[in-house]
Amino acid sequence: MSRETNKDYSAKMSENLKKALTEMLILSFLSKKDMTIFEILNILDKQSNGVCSIQYPYGVIYRMSDRGYIEIAGKAISDDRRRIHYRITELGREYLEKIKEEYQSFISGMNMIFEYIDSIGDNGENHF
Repeated sequence: MSRETNKDYSAKMSENLKKALTEMLILSFLSKKDMTIFEILNILDKQSNGVCSIQYPYGVIYRMSDRGYIEIAGKAISDDRRRIHYRITELGREYLEKIKEEYQSFISGMNMIFEYIDSIGDNGENHF
């Protein structure tokens, strides 16, 4: 692989990971309180030092709304801006629990694999 190809692959992998976790993060926030997308984005960016920033959140919001995981909790106008507050639905809470369990299971499995790899000597003796 060329250096440019590696860079493209890395960027795509990072983007796919973000997409996979975005729903879980947004639903997790909404499970605590009704929020605007702006509030969620600000917290994600600040608490992750920009690592978990979401550039285009509305596709995910519309998709989760279409699936019945979230709904509009209310609309308000402040500072001449329309603010839409979203809330998680009961179906969204069930989905959140399912994806959190899958995430924890996957992370646990990955950690076991990394621990195994770390236990292998430099020459790979007695392990493969």
